[in-house]
Amino acid sequence: MKKVLIAVAMISLVACGTEYQPQGLTGGYSDTLTGPNTAIVEFKGNGYLSSTTARKYAFRRAAELTLQNGFDYFLVEDGADTTKRYSTSGTTNCYTYGGAYGLNANCYSTPGIEGEKPRTKLQIRMFKGKTPNKSGYYDARFLTKA
Repeated sequence: MKKVLIAVAMISLVACGTEYQPQGLTGGYSDTLTGPNTAIVEFKGNGYLSSTTARKYAFRRAAELTLQNGFDYFLVEDGADTTKRYSTSGTTNCYTYGGAYGLNANCYSTPGIEGEKPRTKLQIRMFKGKTPNKSGYYDARFLTKA
């Protein structure tokens, strides 16, 4: 019974898209202040999260970080959307059973898994005041309302 509960818990962790959360077992955001008004924000998703959602979450974290540090808007100075590809090999398991009349064997195979984990990384510069009406500048309050 204990093994069944562990298996169900593991499936529950793996079968869900990454939530908006700090970096953890299934992914999430991380950020590093690199200066008084600069930072690097990254969001890593699992295989069930779209690259569009990973990007949205990275911008959300950049907006929250901007407000937490007393600024109003930010400029994306550099950014990258990448995908980490992964694969696992398949397995074959066999078991034997029988008794006085001989042994029998049953085998079963599980296929390998291939997937992708989206990642978005932003290098931002934060500012106070009114957001310029220029490409690359984002109003932090507006983004945190969405």
